[in-house]
Amino acid sequence: MIKNISAILKNSVIQKEIGKHTATIIFQHGLGDTGDGWADVMEMIQERGNDHIRFILPNAPIQPVTINGGLSMNSWYDIKSLTDRGDENKEEVDDSKSIIEAIIKNEIDNGIPSERIMIGGFSQGCALSLYTFYQTPYKLAGCMGLSGYLPLLPKFKQLMGPNSVNKDTPLIMFHGEDDQVVRLSWGKKSYDTLKENGINGEFITFPYMGHHASEEEINLMNEFVKKRLPKI
Repeated sequence: MIKNISAILKNSVIQKEIGKHTATIIFQHGLGDTGDGWADVMEMIQERGNDHIRFILPNAPIQPVTINGGLSMNSWYDIKSLTDRGDENKEEVDDSKSIIEAIIKNEIDNGIPSERIMIGGFSQGCALSLYTFYQTPYKLAGCMGLSGYLPLLPKFKQLMGPNSVNKDTPLIMFHGEDDQVVRLSWGKKSYDTLKENGINGEFITFPYMGHHASEEEINLMNEFVKKRLPKI
């Protein structure tokens, strides 16, 4: 589904690049959050020598969520349970994937090569990022997945196919060992599935960390960004 890019960008947090805009990071928030929830973290990364990067933090659509008693909240797709994974509605996930791809295309149309665009996300936003990264036709700079998992896991090998353009593009995943929301085992199983399919990635865990970000994690994100999106 083609999304209206003007409406998408209006519904996004866009951090103004400090220097010349030569690269872009698109970062997706988790369930019930908004782009504002990650603006401070992205600003920290931007201010550590990444002033050439524009950060776009889209807001998920507001829609009913089963685990929220059917009440509406910002969500990339419905989540029925925190005990099982892989039962996501493919149409809903694909619809949100089209939002991210519309932003990618808009950046390309505005002169940013796809190889200078990175995506990432936290929790449900991580799930959407992984799903998009390995199915999009756009060759990207990399993907950062925080405290997340791979949606539609039983079907993903077939969905990804043998010719993913980002199969060799670096992925970095982070997970807290004490995460009680998205269990470490879910993240590890997702990563192992991707590795079995030949992706180029790294999975890093943090002792005692729950379902949140840490300073050490942000430092590693910054290193990954500097390596994959250097100033030009």
